[in-house]
Amino acid sequence: MDPSLATSLSFDVLLAGTLPFAEVWLAAAIVGVTASAFASGIPGTLLPISFSSGALLGGWLAILVVALGATVGSLVLYLLFERGSQAALLERYADRLARAEQFTSKAGILPIIGARIIGIPHVIITALCALGSLGRSKYVFSTFMGVLPAIVVSATAGAAI
Repeated sequence: MDPSLATSLSFDVLLAGTLPFAEVWLAAAIVGVTASAFASGIPGTLLPISFSSGALLGGWLAILVVALGATVGSLVLYLLFERGSQAALLERYADRLARAEQFTSKAGILPIIGARIIGIPHVIITALCALGSLGRSKYVFSTFMGVLPAIVVSATAGAAI
């Protein structure tokens, strides 16, 4: 194989020559994949996405991109629970949901941040928050703060590769 041809077909040269702003497109794709995984409720996706994003994008950009995707996906799932199933669940489980609402209204965001940090599945946390009286802005903030430590550790480990 001609050495000049091998040099011109390297991955870095192809990305630089054919895809301007390749890192931006990759970051946008990772935001979309992360948001889709969180919005669909797939468990266990945060760490692999964070790790691979850290390896592909580097530490700080990967942290920002994955945190943004996780927050957007969680908000979509929150809105689906809030609008789609609130009436049906309130009709069937009114007494249990009243206790959950009292807990979320009294406790605030710290238990939600803690639940995210210790790894309780986000579908459960999101459903409780959507059916309770926490509010969207508090939910978004607590979700962002709760997933951030895991993203930082995993993306930093991925960037070290």
